[in-house]
Amino acid sequence: MDSWGDLEKDGICYVKQDPQLGQIRGLDPWSVENGIHVIRMEEDAAEGIMMVRPNNRQQYGTVHGGVLVAFADTIAGHSLLARGRMCVTQSSTVHFLRPAEGAYLFCRATALQVGSRICVVSAEQRNDQGERITSALFTFAVVKKIPPISLPPKHPNLTF
Repeated sequence: MDSWGDLEKDGICYVKQDPQLGQIRGLDPWSVENGIHVIRMEEDAAEGIMMVRPNNRQQYGTVHGGVLVAFADTIAGHSLLARGRMCVTQSSTVHFLRPAEGAYLFCRATALQVGSRICVVSAEQRNDQGERITSALFTFAVVKKIPPISLPPKHPNLTF
């Protein structure tokens, strides 16, 4: 698989190729069940993909804002696992910049501050045309320090 264009346009991304991708060693089955897949999780950032499906659209045909927040929150939280922090969301601010349309959406989250009790992460989402959909800032409360968990890219040629 050399490009995003080779991805399946319907259903959950990568399920046919690798059912375990995105499950992060069993830590987040909720994400996979909701079509959110972590495709990279390293110390510098986490990245994910979400297929746009009929069940995540609202009545106007675009992805529901709550789904976008959940997607960004999930990838932002996973960015901290690579830094050895298991966290819960304390607060978030999400700016919706354009309607979310397309076959799939990307999210990239970068930790801005990693503390022993509080972490701050920036996240942005783009559609399959590379247009920015949202810009978000999350504050997380650290629940537990853990050994860092990383997930190198399954397909290194695919970048955000």
